[in-house]
Amino acid sequence: MNIKEAKDQIKNAITAYLIKDEFGDYKISIEHQRPIFLLGAPGIGKTAIMEQIAQETGLNLISYSMAHQTRESAMGLPNIVTRNYIGKDEQVSEYTMSEIIANIYNTMEDTGIREGILFLDEINCVSTSLAPIMLQFLQYKIFGLHQIPPGWVIVTAGNPPEYNRSVVEFDMATWDRFKRVDCEAVLSIWMEYAYYAGVHPCIMTYLKLHPEHYYLVHPDEKEIVTSRAWEDLSEMMQLYEEIGIPVDDTLIAQYLQKDDVHAGFSAYYDYFNTYRDKYDIDAILEGQYTQDDVNNYNAAEGDEKLAVMLLLIDSVTYTMRSCIQMEKMIRQMHPMLEDVIIKINSGLSSRQILTEHIMNTDKNLEKAIRARNISPSNKKIQHWILHNLYAYIDKCTNEGNDNKKKCTQILQSAFNKLLVAAKSVTQQSMDGLENIFRFYELSCGAGSPEVKMLIHELKVNCHTTDFITKYGSDHYYQLAGEPIQQPTYNNLYDLELESCLAEDDVLGQP
Repeated sequence: MNIKEAKDQIKNAITAYLIKDEFGDYKISIEHQRPIFLLGAPGIGKTAIMEQIAQETGLNLISYSMAHQTRESAMGLPNIVTRNYIGKDEQVSEYTMSEIIANIYNTMEDTGIREGILFLDEINCVSTSLAPIMLQFLQYKIFGLHQIPPGWVIVTAGNPPEYNRSVVEFDMATWDRFKRVDCEAVLSIWMEYAYYAGVHPCIMTYLKLHPEHYYLVHPDEKEIVTSRAWEDLSEMMQLYEEIGIPVDDTLIAQYLQKDDVHAGFSAYYDYFNTYRDKYDIDAILEGQYTQDDVNNYNAAEGDEKLAVMLLLIDSVTYTMRSCIQMEKMIRQMHPMLEDVIIKINSGLSSRQILTEHIMNTDKNLEKAIRARNISPSNKKIQHWILHNLYAYIDKCTNEGNDNKKKCTQILQSAFNKLLVAAKSVTQQSMDGLENIFRFYELSCGAGSPEVKMLIHELKVNCHTTDFITKYGSDHYYQLAGEPIQQPTYNNLYDLELESCLAEDDVLGQP
């Protein structure tokens, strides 16, 4: 199966393992919760899907590479203690709590979340001294004298032996204790993830043109090109471009460790930049394209058309993603600011109330980071919220002098500015999508293969599908040949802060 299907299998198993009966006991006891074994080639996203599952379920996530664990870190250290047996004191050896089990309890204390995922990577590369202990752990979930707490699901991962000389083949008894999930690298599935992660459009274009270069691993020849390598290269390319450092073959070869692949991609990157210079992507999104742009695109070869299409999608996706993030931020901030205004008008200090919300937001963010169940997008939203709350403290202190009427007006004005900014980004996204459609209709025709490919890519892209579902696009549904769907958007712009005040506060009475 592909990595997306593997993720669904693992997530479903975790959900089932954590179902409780009417007495609060897990319906499948901890001894019968088979550890999940995700078996797949290196760099296809095994660790990434575990992080996604934690984010989607809200569970804690703790990860260990078992190839680097010792007997002591798993079992704990031997300790001599005195025990009384039938009236006689005896010295016996016990083991302290293992590092792994202790980390689980520490994480529960830090996050307040009692359930989680213990992810043990490279499980089939454990040292010979640790191998016998693992069989007991897989059966009874015990390291030394200590069992993992209820509510913690064990997920393991490993590479097939052909990819790793350190792999130890499991015997039949060990295999019989796993819930085994095999997965493989599939480019079309990774492309869906690439849109989600914002992978550089040059990489996506190149892999569509050269799918045979997506995943190549030859351990004996020490050549490796993986999904992970492409994503890591993408992040570095975007940063280099942002600060003006040239992206050259030396950089590319550090990630794509196969000569013909890094040479091919390096050469294509130069072509890609010529396409980027030839077409003004921002002008097309703003509807400011010329007839020469339309004619050039109509006469272009397939690789040029593909590159421009992915550049357009990448750019409009950025504004759509920002729009959805802004909406989430505003919806989270609205009840906070209502609370602040109500308490200000009851006589409390604006600085005190805003500080409390800052502390709570920061505390919850730290817990989520510790639990590893917050996505980069949601982390960014929390940082935006904190930034705004700090700014409101300064304004209320410096401009409002902590006067309840002035501070109320400052907060209402600041919130309205957020709404205006969100509306502007939403409109920019809708206009950009509409102008892409018009450009394609003029260049290629509404029923052209190019338009069909554009619609296909918009459907694969989770950000564009989320935006269109929420805000609508009649033109999109017409080009897709589908019935027009009503937007699911519940009006963000109806939010305000006036209704939380009593009538005399609204009128400015003491």
